[in-house]
Amino acid sequence: MILIAAAAALSLALNPPARHKKRTSHAPARKIARRATPQTALLALRSALLHDFLVRAGTEAPAFRDARVVLDRSGMRIGPTTVDVDFLGSPIVRAVVSNGSSHPLDVLLGANVRDPHGRSAHASIWIEHLEPGASRTAELYCPDALAPVSVEWTVMPL
Repeated sequence: MILIAAAAALSLALNPPARHKKRTSHAPARKIARRATPQTALLALRSALLHDFLVRAGTEAPAFRDARVVLDRSGMRIGPTTVDVDFLGSPIVRAVVSNGSSHPLDVLLGANVRDPHGRSAHASIWIEHLEPGASRTAELYCPDALAPVSVEWTVMPL
């Protein structure tokens, strides 16, 4: 299965179809690639290629939408949130994050996703230098397969 996905990703990399307009670009992956070791740059490129392949293949199904906006004590606002499930059953969490403070924020944002049976999965992303009043979409991939019904957030200032 992984070999097929890798072959498909390589095939798409050599013959890229039209860009999907609904999703954000991989600027963070490119930014990391510019200042990282060759191994880290290759890992970021592989991640971006796999992400693009999965987007083009239409492999996600919606799980739920959470309209709440959570305010952290650091000034970070998180929400609204959408949670989808990929073809392997792993949750993909997308949320709008905004800086409500008067200074730039660097935080480690964590999502704890739970299913109806109490099982959970966790994913984290680094939100780098979010200017005051600025917003962006954070996308987190949870590695465990489960049917998500809720999401809770953790924010660790860096």
